[in-house]
Amino acid sequence: MNQLTRSEEIPLTNCKNCKDNKCKNCLFPDRCRCAYYKHKDSLIVGVKVDENKPIDKNFVKEIEEVNNSIKKESKSFTNDDWDAVADSIQSDNHFLTFRENKEMWNYNVHEGIYKPLAHTIIEEECQRLIHKCKNKTVKEVVETIRRNETMINSEELLESKIINTQSGILDLRTFEELPHSFEFLSTSKLPFSLNPKRKNLKLWNHILTIINVTDITLIMELIWICISNNNPFKKMFIFKGLTNTQKSTLADILVWIIGSTNVSREKPERYLSKGSRFSTKNFIGKRINIASEIGNFTPEMIENQKALVGAELQNTERKNDNTERFFDPTRFVFLYTTNSLGDIYSKINDYSVITRFQFLIFRNQLDESKTNGQWFDQFFIDDQDKQTSIDTIVDIVINYKKNQESGKIPKTKWSNISETKIILDEEMPKEDKYFRDGRIVVREGTKITISEIKKDFESFVGYTIREQELGYILKKNGFKSNHSNGITVFKGRSFATAKDKGQTTVV
Repeated sequence: MNQLTRSEEIPLTNCKNCKDNKCKNCLFPDRCRCAYYKHKDSLIVGVKVDENKPIDKNFVKEIEEVNNSIKKESKSFTNDDWDAVADSIQSDNHFLTFRENKEMWNYNVHEGIYKPLAHTIIEEECQRLIHKCKNKTVKEVVETIRRNETMINSEELLESKIINTQSGILDLRTFEELPHSFEFLSTSKLPFSLNPKRKNLKLWNHILTIINVTDITLIMELIWICISNNNPFKKMFIFKGLTNTQKSTLADILVWIIGSTNVSREKPERYLSKGSRFSTKNFIGKRINIASEIGNFTPEMIENQKALVGAELQNTERKNDNTERFFDPTRFVFLYTTNSLGDIYSKINDYSVITRFQFLIFRNQLDESKTNGQWFDQFFIDDQDKQTSIDTIVDIVINYKKNQESGKIPKTKWSNISETKIILDEEMPKEDKYFRDGRIVVREGTKITISEIKKDFESFVGYTIREQELGYILKKNGFKSNHSNGITVFKGRSFATAKDKGQTTVV
């Protein structure tokens, strides 16, 4: 007997072993027509089968040929039977209709998701079932199905929190895998399978070479936020590091896990600019926005970013679409990869901003000769090797969250305000640190020349500077100069002593 496999993509067929509404020995359970059609007409009239004949490809082919021929010949209804046609079509399908615009969707049993343009399926079925089918009859059938308990609000489907994967539905309460069903309102699947039979740690181990190992729980939280479509912490993530530290590589891995269709790549200037009517429209239906380089953010942009991360539901709209949509920041994450931070960040003292930013510092810099934008071409043996690596990462993350929810491991520790301030302080330009450290103080009756300051300044920042350029920096920091005998001096200023710095001196 030639046993069929899922990869052969056999279409829906009837099972010759289906008797008395039982389906214990189906040829192919997830392709058996009777399983989806409630055992209705398990074998269409006219199909002759030999009970002793092997169940193989030829058997399936023969039944499909007979079924198709019967379908072509069968015109069971007249145009006056539109209500019965509607019942017949709806008994074999699951439709949804949006209250806002009457848009129709139907559940695709093969893919395990709802798909748009459901009215075209109804039209095709009408043409197949009705003798000399008329347009007005089709419209009657479509409208009847629309009104027959299919109405929902569009957000129930388009903003669904269902975690739909290649192998089944992940129950967020129990972390168990459930079979695909029309009861789960979902329009897309995440590109991984649950409970992989084969563990492949190669990509997971590679991640551990990219990041600081102490940050692994934060990476798992980021992955889980994208999988669960839930960001209750209202955190924004910043991957900060020098070039060739694989920040973008880790961002790419995240895209592989959740799928590129769930990722937006809007430039921050578009959604942080003042007064943009459609600033968040492209985030609807997405889980994360990935952007790069934030060193040029203005104070206003940082404030707007904080508002986007921490705010409540925000109304947004699409061009040429009057349907009301909402951007929910608690179901979204912003991720930035950047080589450096601008000097504005070191001056942030607003704790409501600081608590929203989660920095991950990348310090493991690759040799330039080893960098390759297509590194994964050599890293994975084949597509299956890549997929099992991704499935394994998801399995690790789910088990981490499962054990966390059960209390077996502690909750994730996010960076606190003081830790984030240290990171921001480290990013402060040396020039700013020179003045912040109070190396020059105000003292009446004293003066200090620009050449003296230049010598001390150069020893602190580690490079040489022209006096004219230093004069601009000093002026920017509140120093007022005077001239005496052609020498630039600063009256009432002097270098700080140990006492000024709060140090104890030994007499």
